[in-house]
Amino acid sequence: MPAWRKTLLALLVLGLAAPTFPTAAFADEDNAFIELSAGDLTEFEVWEDSYFSPTGEFYYNRVDGLLAYMGARYRSESRLHPRFKAMFGWPSAHGRSYYKLDIEQPIHSQDSFSFGVSLYDRSAWNLEDAESISDFDNNMHALWARIDDRDYFRQDGVTVFVQHKATAQLTLRGEYRSDRLNSLSEQQSVWSIFQGKEDWRENPPLMVGVLEGAREFEGRMLSYVLSAEYDSRDRDMTTGWWARGIAEHAGRGSGGDYKFRKNVVEAMKLFPMTSTQTLAISGVWGVSDGTDFPSHKLFRLGGRGSLRGYDYNEFSGKDILFGRAEYKVRVTQPLEMIYFLESGQVSYRTSTPESDDSGGHKHDAGIGFRVDAPWAGWIRLDVARALEEEADIKTYLSLLLTH
Repeated sequence: MPAWRKTLLALLVLGLAAPTFPTAAFADEDNAFIELSAGDLTEFEVWEDSYFSPTGEFYYNRVDGLLAYMGARYRSESRLHPRFKAMFGWPSAHGRSYYKLDIEQPIHSQDSFSFGVSLYDRSAWNLEDAESISDFDNNMHALWARIDDRDYFRQDGVTVFVQHKATAQLTLRGEYRSDRLNSLSEQQSVWSIFQGKEDWRENPPLMVGVLEGAREFEGRMLSYVLSAEYDSRDRDMTTGWWARGIAEHAGRGSGGDYKFRKNVVEAMKLFPMTSTQTLAISGVWGVSDGTDFPSHKLFRLGGRGSLRGYDYNEFSGKDILFGRAEYKVRVTQPLEMIYFLESGQVSYRTSTPESDDSGGHKHDAGIGFRVDAPWAGWIRLDVARALEEEADIKTYLSLLLTH
């Protein structure tokens, strides 16, 4: 198909899909590529303030192609009924099918204490991949430019959880996960509008062990995860705190194939300097250990989301120390400039020559331009360079919807 026809087709698809984009509470919240939420299709009021509705989600990546989830959800705004969402997915690039079933039971009130269960068979990615680039941004890059900044694996299992919203800002959560993990391969047949003759980046297989002891491995992971998250940031992201701590433990005692511990603490503080200028200081500290450490649990630095002056996931390790300072200046109502400095290090904490994968702390600096988009989102362009001799300039284009 000629390039101009591909472009016209993509614009038509996006135009038709525009009314179905989801709503997010904050600008950094992830969204599906396209989501058909409750208000977009017919919503049936089963009881007073209780609604049943069809729903759908669409994703686009190099292992699944166009992944379409269709299903239904039920919610009640005033009754303590269980909230559920059931979806089945069909990827265009292979013959597998997926499903996701989420059930949550509130106790005492809609937003205080709840427990629930999630059953799933899906393509998944790690937490760091999810937070370095939003679903919408990653899927748009894959569709238009044949760039996919996530690594995928198949996750088949169950998660049981309890959650308590202690205050409006503080949320506590505990999980037990039992997952069967399998590797996925990139599908070169997956179409993109531009760069269609280029090969997709390889989707790495799941590994266990580190450095010279790493080997391909697929198995069952049984783990316990405790997390606490505090968020007092305002909607305009000009003041407040955000902090999160996550502790994960996996062992063989109950039949799992992996044995490791991973602990990470992240924080961000926003300082309003003037009515149009904000300083944001953020950092990550993490440590982990284990004899059977899975590759998708390693900390990584480099590229979009961290150390933007370096290549994608250029450094990896079991420990991490990373910090960032961003000074944001609102030039006009739609335009914001961001000056940033980043510094980070990862290591394996071993005595081998490769134990410090990053070779000490790495630093970069850059400038970004963020423009509020007319469809209630924003577009951001970052230019970064490593603070060392003969480093190349890296550029990143980011897209995100906020309404």
